[in-house]
Amino acid sequence: MKITKDQVIGFIWQHILLLLSMFFMTLGVALCVRSNLGSGVISSIPMSFTLAGEAGITPGWTIGGYTNIMNVILVIAQILILRRRFEPVQLFQLLIGFVFGCFLDINMWLTSYLPYNTLI
Repeated sequence: MKITKDQVIGFIWQHILLLLSMFFMTLGVALCVRSNLGSGVISSIPMSFTLAGEAGITPGWTIGGYTNIMNVILVIAQILILRRRFEPVQLFQLLIGFVFGCFLDINMWLTSYLPYNTLI
């Protein structure tokens, strides 16, 4: 099977758009957290552990670090549930989850200067 130039360009664009959309998605999560409006469902557990880390109850990791740990746990659970039906290509979830966690930390850092003591 011959790979064409259009297929390569399409592949690159898909991944650029994936990374761009993940960046904006994590920016939204960071803005919600920074505004004290809470966090989304997927980020509530990592955010709770991050706050517990700031209080000295858990390790003082970032929300992105805890998101990565949670992603690994969820993929392991998926493997245990699916067993033989688990397809190895699904392990790419770990890479995407890691990038998501990194983007989350980057956006938390980028929004760290924003004041969040008023509703406006």
